Parts: sequence; C-alpha cells; structure tokens
Amino acid sequence: MVTFKDALRYPLIKAGLLFLVLAIVLALISMYEVPKSGIWSGEIKTGKYLIGDSNFERSYYINNRTLTIYSQNASLLLIHGNKIDVYNLKNESVVLNPLSQPQINVESGEVKYTYNVKGVDYPYALLAWVAFVIMLVGSALSLIGYLRFMEELKGGP
Repeated sequence: MVTFKDALRYPLIKAGLLFLVLAIVLALISMYEVPKSGIWSGEIKTGKYLIGDSNFERSYYINNRTLTIYSQNASLLLIHGNKIDVYNLKNESVVLNPLSQPQINVESGEVKYTYNVKGVDYPYALLAWVAFVIMLVGSALSLIGYLRFMEELKGGP
C-alpha cells in the first residue's frame, strides 16, 4: 500500500512543494511596508502654489493627506484632483483631506498652511513577480511529479 508520505518523498513532488513554499515566503516578504510621512508648512501670498513635494507624492502609496489652512483675511481657490473649492477665510482655519497633491491659488491676502502626508513604501514589491514565477514552476513540477508517481504505481512506461 502506498501512503501519502511516499508521494511526498517523490523527487519532483518534493521539489515542486519546496518551490511553492519558497513562493509563499517571497510573496510575504514582498508585502513588507515601511511607513513614510512628510510635513510641509509655510506662509503664502497672492499667486499659485503647489503644496508639498511632487517626488514624495509619486514615490509612495499615499494613505492620508491633511491640509490645514489659516488666514485672517484671504480668498483662495483650492484645486485637488478634479475638485475645486473656493474659500473666503476671515480669522478662521479649515482642515481638509485633499484627494491629491493640492494647488492653492491665493486671490488676495496671506495664507498659512500645514500639509501632512502619510504613506507607505513597499521596498521589496518586485519580489512578488519572482514569487509568481516560482509558484508557476512549483505547480508544474508538482503536477508532473504527481503524474509520474501515478504512472510508476500503475507500472507504466
């Protein structure tokens, strides 16, 4: 009688399963994330300003953006994504969660802002592709090993 342990000892099945375990390990490593954050603040006058750092916004997967604007007397347009918001601030502050890196067009007055961005980086993300290829190889080896093992049991060629 042939047992499950006998099948696991068959070389091609054993190699295929080792490849599959390696693929799982590499896939888990590829999901390692490193938190990243950036804070920009300043005071702006009349004109157009892109707030934050474009390189930071492109380099990481952004989870949260918080923009706080304050002015004693200013009127401004806030452009983020496909959305345009108009604000007339008189001794007040506004806390916003922009959809993308914000652009502020100050029509009149001075505006103080604080822009806080939180994101994550996946430094080993490319290992996911390696894990995928190894998973395909492991699956093929296991299937071929299973077929050959069954042929040997039957007494085939």
